[in-house]
Amino acid sequence: MNEILAIVGLATPILFAGLLAYNLNIIQSRLRLILAFSAAYLFALSIMHMLPEAFSNGNIKTVGLFIVLGFCLQLLIDTFSTGIEHGHVHLHSHACKTHLPYGIIIGLMLHSFLEGLPVYDINAHKSGNVNFQLILGLGIHNLPITIAFVALLKEHSPQGSKNWLFLLLFAFMSPLGYLFSYALQSIGLHDYQIYSEMAFAMVIGIFLHISTAILFETSDQHKYNIAKVMVMACGIVLAYFIS
Repeated sequence: MNEILAIVGLATPILFAGLLAYNLNIIQSRLRLILAFSAAYLFALSIMHMLPEAFSNGNIKTVGLFIVLGFCLQLLIDTFSTGIEHGHVHLHSHACKTHLPYGIIIGLMLHSFLEGLPVYDINAHKSGNVNFQLILGLGIHNLPITIAFVALLKEHSPQGSKNWLFLLLFAFMSPLGYLFSYALQSIGLHDYQIYSEMAFAMVIGIFLHISTAILFETSDQHKYNIAKVMVMACGIVLAYFIS
């Protein structure tokens, strides 16, 4: 039952945001506010909840190493995805209209798969080995990403049925990462605990990269207006109470 809830919890926010983005034109300023909220939430969740858990359950040097590797890996993924994971996408270009940006799509799918790996958490005994706090964080994180992704797909092909296929693929990449970890544990992977710690630490590094990138990119000349400060404060408060 928990496995089904995990898959539904990971896929539903993307499908919901995708349907919304297909039927509504999201104003850029509102998208920036959603991005600022998700970034503040991710950053606070990483600092207040994920980092202490990672360092308390694993070897300090190993955890620190994989946090840095996750941060650097996201930098590498950004070279293919052009930063769509933090809502950054180039629209209205000739290349976007004539060629489907497979580099962006592949980078985004890889990013989503990696984020799903630590959702299966053998330390989360009370919730049936499912990290529901992480699922909530991914859900909030994926809302603005999905809106940006759908905007990119619509720019290339406004009515293309292929767009829905890519949206479904994106929605089920994190569940696929979760199922991959579940399968490894089920077949009795030697030292699965170490693998789990590394996957969790790597996602922390990814979250730290994305959240800080968003917080800088959503500001105008590194200045924040009242609305952005308020939504960022809401994201931090939410992360505090959930943690």
